Amino acid sequence: MENQITKQEPQEIIHIHNRQLTISKRQLEDLPKILQREIFLEYIAKSSAEIKEKLVNDILTLFQVRERQKEKDDMKDTWLLFIMDYRLTASEIFQAHRMALKRELLDQNGKEIECLPMLSTNTTGKILKAYERHKQTDKQLEAGREQLKKILNPEPERSPEEIKAEKKKNWDSLVESVKKGEKCEHAFLFYEMAIKKGGLVSFVGDKGGQKIAIKDKMIQILAKEKLKPNSALFNAFELKNLSEYFEDKKKAMTNDIAFSFDRLHAMAITHVKNDKVYEWVSEQLKLKSNENS
Repeated sequence: MENQITKQEPQEIIHIHNRQLTISKRQLEDLPKILQREIFLEYIAKSSAEIKEKLVNDILTLFQVRERQKEKDDMKDTWLLFIMDYRLTASEIFQAHRMALKRELLDQNGKEIECLPMLSTNTTGKILKAYERHKQTDKQLEAGREQLKKILNPEPERSPEEIKAEKKKNWDSLVESVKKGEKCEHAFLFYEMAIKKGGLVSFVGDKGGQKIAIKDKMIQILAKEKLKPNSALFNAFELKNLSEYFEDKKKAMTNDIAFSFDRLHAMAITHVKNDKVYEWVSEQLKLKSNENS
């Protein structure tokens, strides 16, 4: 009998809290770039001499440093020693400097960081501190970490009986909420069911109306989040640039907000589905009440 060879997906090593773990290459590539930079390499202090050397040369090129070779070598040693205390990878350190040059990172006073054509520990210190603050509020990183948790700790499969019982529980809760005129955040779970039962016909057939409803909902979500002192969904940069995108019809979509735009779009779709199902259930209950009267 011939040996049966099972094809496996290419695997990649990632680094989390000084541990080496393995996930598939596809799973890694599906994570937000900011998280990939955090986990694909070890912290700079533990990185190989080759990675450190490459980082220095990349930063010198990025900042267009044109010092004489001896001065450049002296700067390298001092600069490398300085960054060893940061719990950041080479990829993150390079990205932080790149963001600073593009004026996407601000110092603790909310001002742009001056980036001169030199390898400066003072400038790098400001840049890396700003990047650490950026990571604390970045929603892509937060969402990516939750995504990674699910990859590393997948939920056990539920039995058909358990799935059926949960569906009934959610449906009963939805009906009860509609009867009481209370909000229900899981009505969208029954969107496909409503369509199968012949509901939402006019909405499903109106593609233009769907786009308008989704866009309006995106704007509503943004408006609510902007009123909050600290939005749990978007950071200040995302709120500002997403708002400008909707307010200025000539403003182009950029890579800086593409991920947050997709996330906002997905949220809006869910909210619209939720509203439509809620309305449909309300109509069904009224019809049933009229039939029984």
